[in-house]
Amino acid sequence: MRVNNQDRLHTWMGNNAIIGNLPINKLVLPGSHDSGSTKERRDQMQLPHEVTQDVSLIKQIRGGIRVLDLRVHCCEQFRPGDPRRFQLRHFTSTGVSLEADLLEPLLDYFKAADTQKEIIILDFHELHGFTSAIHQEFQAMLIGRLGPRCLPADVLGKNLVHLWLNHPGKNLVLAYAGPAFHPSFCNAVTQRWSGSNTNTTATLKTFMDEVAEEWKPNGQLRAIQCAKYALPLFVPDDFSNKIDQWFHSEDENSYIQKFYIINTDWSLRSRIVANCIHASVVRAMNA
Repeated sequence: MRVNNQDRLHTWMGNNAIIGNLPINKLVLPGSHDSGSTKERRDQMQLPHEVTQDVSLIKQIRGGIRVLDLRVHCCEQFRPGDPRRFQLRHFTSTGVSLEADLLEPLLDYFKAADTQKEIIILDFHELHGFTSAIHQEFQAMLIGRLGPRCLPADVLGKNLVHLWLNHPGKNLVLAYAGPAFHPSFCNAVTQRWSGSNTNTTATLKTFMDEVAEEWKPNGQLRAIQCAKYALPLFVPDDFSNKIDQWFHSEDENSYIQKFYIINTDWSLRSRIVANCIHASVVRAMNA
């Protein structure tokens, strides 16, 4: 089976109409782990073990990534309205401004006619320095900047073709680990993590095998965190060869069919995007 994805990863959802048979929570989606910790925007104070991706957030999206793992810190030294107030972080700040380095490029990305069927999940799952008032401020900022592009949470169980036809121009899912003050916010992605940063590839695979057999509630957004650190330097490991082997997509019996969102470090070094596209098409054909 041929999947039309080789040259147009930035528009792979629109290029593969068959996936319209499935809702967003049943696709096999490529995600990036700790998406904002990139080599391109590494803060001078960041240590090597904090950097998990090669390229910027918008380049990840253009490379086919459809789920961003976003950890946000409220920098209270900057006043509300200052684009430096909400920054992405890993263990420390990355220096990446959520507004300047993600929201603005994302809106530019969606100005193109061929991106209108791409649906991207922004998973705000670690929020540092947030009070109830800051949650409200942050959500008001997101809606103010992205509102016309945001899908209401109550339609996320509908098939993509329904969203494309009935909610044109709405491309963003706002998944949020905190109190929601607007109907566009849905529950955060359930991230299945082994609990250990220093797995071997064998122990990580054992954990993944366990997650693969778990029941997923209907409507839940669920991710496997397929990432680990390498000793002795404790830096994010590049085991792309294993990721390509584990998640190779052949048919409906392939191991990748047991998963939904797959978050990896160095996400564009492996074939995870191509494999997720193929697996989504296979799943849609067998739905």
